[in-house]
Amino acid sequence: MADPRISTPPLSFIERHKIRNILIVKLTSLGDVVHALPVAASLKKAFPFLRLHWVVEDRCAPLLENHPLLDSVIIYPRKKIQALLLQGRWPAGFALLADLQSTLKRLSIDLSLDLQGLAKSAMMVWMARAPHRFGCFGLKEFSYLLSKGQREGGDLHAVERNLKVAEFLGAGKGEPAFSLGLSEEEKNWAEDYLRGQGVSEETPLIGMQVGASFPQKCWPISKWVTLMEQIAKIPRIRIILLGDQNDRDRLTPFTSRISPEVMNTVGTLTLRQLMALIHRCQLFVGADTGPLHIAVGLGVTVIALCGADDPKWTGPYGPNHRIHYKAMPCSPCNKTPVCQGRYDCMQAIEVEEILESLQALMPMASF
Repeated sequence: MADPRISTPPLSFIERHKIRNILIVKLTSLGDVVHALPVAASLKKAFPFLRLHWVVEDRCAPLLENHPLLDSVIIYPRKKIQALLLQGRWPAGFALLADLQSTLKRLSIDLSLDLQGLAKSAMMVWMARAPHRFGCFGLKEFSYLLSKGQREGGDLHAVERNLKVAEFLGAGKGEPAFSLGLSEEEKNWAEDYLRGQGVSEETPLIGMQVGASFPQKCWPISKWVTLMEQIAKIPRIRIILLGDQNDRDRLTPFTSRISPEVMNTVGTLTLRQLMALIHRCQLFVGADTGPLHIAVGLGVTVIALCGADDPKWTGPYGPNHRIHYKAMPCSPCNKTPVCQGRYDCMQAIEVEEILESLQALMPMASF
């Protein structure tokens, strides 16, 4: 007979309801998906028997490839569906949605976690038909009709706000773990690529993401080029430029000012290749966009240039980073700037202050 003087800790929600299959719903964007990754790590650490599944949009899906804690990644082919609907091929578009619904139902999900809190994530929750449905703080666009949101978290960083869901389910508190699953082959590819550019394993490497998903998050290209010119004067340090095709177009008028020693990969890499090269960097400099948060998730120290969004809520997570943010009367504007395209908050960030942060984080950098 159990000793009545010894209290038994209450069962967690996971144990009480015999939860085994969990669906994490975080569809986009890259930075937001990275901010949600610690939920998977926290749940798996507390309950190793769980099977974790994640539904994500096609453009962000490579981020979760080879993730060591996920049993499956389900891709929501949003781009393909939108293209079919715009072409008037409605039956084909709805057929893809039906296939997605069948895939989600076959997983026999016990519990869904809506960490997006929007109509599109609510659609995934509805398709999965889990008997238990929870979400993060601040569910919007009718997602709160399907999932029960957390009461706490409105004053927390996105990483901690997401983790409140895991804590509610019985996972303990701890240092957030991102667990991005880069393979040895991918790391070796990055080393081979850099070796071909004359970069040895001992060479300090600075990654620079020169663009962002929204123009109000972009630092002026002229300032990026001036920053590169200053860093290029430092012996031994090499720079690798990162970005997409839009950034390549923005860089074109300044090509003559970019040193041949700067490795320009803008518009040429897959997402997994980008991740592998970021992993190799000693320091990453970028605007508040997906690759910056990927760098944080990979354990790389960053210098963040923030403007449209308040970094208190969505900036680089962790204590060792440098954040440059010039709050204006209109800050934060998020996706609705009112400055008629001037983007004063980004214009106010000066090259000199970025150089000061760089020197503080890389003492060998002497200007």
